[in-house]
Amino acid sequence: MRVLFLNPPFHPRFSREQRSPAVTKSGTLYYPKWLAHAAGVAIREGHEVDLIDAPAGNVSLNAIIDRIRSKGIQAVVCDTSTPSIINDVKVVEALHEADRKLSVLLVGRHVSAVPRETFALSPSLKALAVREYEYTVRDWLAAVGCGAGLESVDGLIWRDRNGEIVVNKPRGAIENLDELPFVTEVYRRFLNSQDYFYGHSLWPLVVFDTSRGCPYHCSFCVYPQTFSGHVMRYRSKEHVADEFEFVSREMPEVKTVMLEDDTFIINRKRTLELARELITRNNRLPFDANCRADIGADAELLTTLHQAGARLFCVGFESGDAEVIRGMKKNNSQSRDSTYHETAKQFVRQCQNARIMVHGCFMVGNLNETPASMEKTLQFAKRLKPDTAQFFPIMVYPGTTAYDEARQRGYLSSEDWSDWLTPNGLHNSVVNLPNITHQQLVEFCDRARRQFYLSPAYILRKLMQSLRDPRELQRNLIGFRTLWRYLLRGSFGASGEGSIAENGSAKEA
Repeated sequence: MRVLFLNPPFHPRFSREQRSPAVTKSGTLYYPKWLAHAAGVAIREGHEVDLIDAPAGNVSLNAIIDRIRSKGIQAVVCDTSTPSIINDVKVVEALHEADRKLSVLLVGRHVSAVPRETFALSPSLKALAVREYEYTVRDWLAAVGCGAGLESVDGLIWRDRNGEIVVNKPRGAIENLDELPFVTEVYRRFLNSQDYFYGHSLWPLVVFDTSRGCPYHCSFCVYPQTFSGHVMRYRSKEHVADEFEFVSREMPEVKTVMLEDDTFIINRKRTLELARELITRNNRLPFDANCRADIGADAELLTTLHQAGARLFCVGFESGDAEVIRGMKKNNSQSRDSTYHETAKQFVRQCQNARIMVHGCFMVGNLNETPASMEKTLQFAKRLKPDTAQFFPIMVYPGTTAYDEARQRGYLSSEDWSDWLTPNGLHNSVVNLPNITHQQLVEFCDRARRQFYLSPAYILRKLMQSLRDPRELQRNLIGFRTLWRYLLRGSFGASGEGSIAENGSAKEA
């Protein structure tokens, strides 16, 4: 079949696939990694594939419709997210209006968490895939292509001719991740690496995984709860190293790999084996990775990782208050809760000694949060002195424990999914705690960001870093160019552009 994999238009540079989808203050924009993985599988199955990342390329809805017509597209696989789902459904309706024969499949975390609620949004919605969807898309395309029934497509939920919702057998998670094509092959074929940026990474970059799943049960974390699960699955060290070599050879403009594993270092033995494989192959491509602060890191592990190319760890420190950490179920253990903050400080110092930078992620608004605990978090961030930091109001998503608890307690200020963003597409919060409103959470994060980034000590550290390394200078300038207006005016004061799907102002593809 001729199939389009679509990251649909919304706000310009709306980062749909990140854990908290939004237009980011640092300019960060995620690759459509899951969509590209599914596209790679479809290519291997012999389908004629196209891929459009509309927020990255500023592609309008009209341009997408024209491209569907000109290429004779028969099926569309459309990504979604919670904050954009109303917009995404409107895009699907417009596609159906333009071509009644078009088959459309919705994918993503939101539709996985609330499939029936999604179908209720529009009669134009005919099918969606639940959780990891590479092979569900493969089997759906095979069925649609030959006119077969959809009953045998595991992982599919669909609407039959009578309008009834049919829930097929769940699809098990992919056990052998080496079966999947390199996602970077799909990036190279369809996307422009210059369009993607992470505020903490060298630019340009690419993103891929070395594993899937996470054994931890943080109440707020959306991917393990709605998508990839809590059972760890690993790519072989040879397969990962092969993809590093592919990027170095075929995408020479790339300066960093971001390893988007939920948590990169879970198994110390496996991590060391991967690092040594990269060293053996003389890897010269730096990599960043998501990591925890309490992984039991030691000098040997961190030094070996640095030799293999480790440049920076993105770490979810979350809160400076022990009770808040305990309430979010971050550590699976009360004994680990009590030592968490001291362990975190030691981890940052160990990374710095190994010449690995740290990007700190901090979050306020958890269900036992207080104004005092929020201030503890800000002071904790200042003491840790990470290279960069982000401060988020809690974003509770359907399918997570945090969402269920907030809803049960009556803490949600809205159940309109569009309220998960400000009018300009920035992160918003819909959690009203007994003593803190959702707007106060956002405003606190604006203040914390200003105090962290505008402190004289931090500015001096950044100046010294930029003078030492031209690549870091480039990263700092790109990030600051986007961030500065939010530092000055906050989330509700900075201007932004409207939805592409609504205003049609984007360039034509």
